[in-house]
Amino acid sequence: MESHKHLLAKNMAFLMLVSPNSNLEKLLKFCLATKITGKNPGKTTEEMARKLMEEPSTLAYWTQNVMRIDDNYTSEEWEALGNMQLTDIDKFMEQLWQ
Repeated sequence: MESHKHLLAKNMAFLMLVSPNSNLEKLLKFCLATKITGKNPGKTTEEMARKLMEEPSTLAYWTQNVMRIDDNYTSEEWEALGNMQLTDIDKFMEQLWQ
């Protein structure tokens, strides 16, 4: 249980350091809007996140796959996706890493 508390504290600290209106904030808002359920959702989401980190140029396809998992597109997901303004994926990801 202590390891879970430590992990949660680290994640909370990370979130508090994310700059408002940054591309990272936009990506995280998209992630928060999605609802991944089913068998082993933690494993599924971690695998998906790792794939994005390995191939950031696939961001547009990645967002579609994330939304498609539960087959229930919500207005929050669409709004978060639209706010990302993915017209130039390379530029978006370059700014995200900054």
